[in-house]
Amino acid sequence: MTHSAILALAVVAGWLILARLARSLRLRQRHRALWALVATGVPILGWLTYTCGPWAGIGFLSLGVLVLLRLPMRVRTRTAP
Repeated sequence: MTHSAILALAVVAGWLILARLARSLRLRQRHRALWALVATGVPILGWLTYTCGPWAGIGFLSLGVLVLLRLPMRVRTRTAP
């Protein structure tokens, strides 16, 4: 693996950590953070796909979508009356 591929994977890992941390923000701040994550994630995903290949790009695209669309735990644990 080349140095640029390792750097791209490290940047993607950092993006995933920031996406997980964005879930703990308040609702208004969370919306801003999610749009910022989308705006920065698209070029990062393109860079990753260019350096590591299309399968890595597809894999991290699906992982990023799962992380961004997952609801916070306190909303998911509500029970129906």
